[in-house]
Amino acid sequence: MKTKSLNINKSVEWLKSGKILAHPTESIWGLGCDAFNEKAVNFIFKIKKRSKNKNFILLVNSLGSFKKYLKEINNKDKIFLNKYWPGPHTFLINYNDNLPTHLHNESGKIAIRVSNHLPIQLLLKSFSGFIVSTSANISGKENINDPHEIMNSFEYEEMAYYDEMLGSNKSPSTIIDLESRSIIRA
Repeated sequence: MKTKSLNINKSVEWLKSGKILAHPTESIWGLGCDAFNEKAVNFIFKIKKRSKNKNFILLVNSLGSFKKYLKEINNKDKIFLNKYWPGPHTFLINYNDNLPTHLHNESGKIAIRVSNHLPIQLLLKSFSGFIVSTSANISGKENINDPHEIMNSFEYEEMAYYDEMLGSNKSPSTIIDLESRSIIRA
């Protein structure tokens, strides 16, 4: 049985070394990596058996920490975002050319979340970067919400888990298109 339980400092080192980190979110366990490490992002696609047409969520510390990669956001939209962040809401926001190309997609929008889950907030603060986050499962299969089972379900040795508590929300984050205000996932 593979078990690689890491505290926050070891989790940060793990992410910085380009490895995959299972992590708790507000509601489910996720798989994450350094969003700007293209090789690590590609490993997540591979181990999840996920089509590259489907994008991942990026966990960010704050809107301000990521604004360099986004098109200008007007005050009305900033006020709207501040109603939901930090919290279990992911927004599709138009990105600009500063965003690394491996994170680009046909929509021109990136899914980002400023979490209110304390373990994620602390991890992002210590990591000083952005984390790709996706459900801990093989694409199309049920989410796995036990870190030990996650470690044994994926064919990848360079994986560990951030040993923290799962949040109490019952469903994954709501995804909203900031431009249209359409709810993509409730």
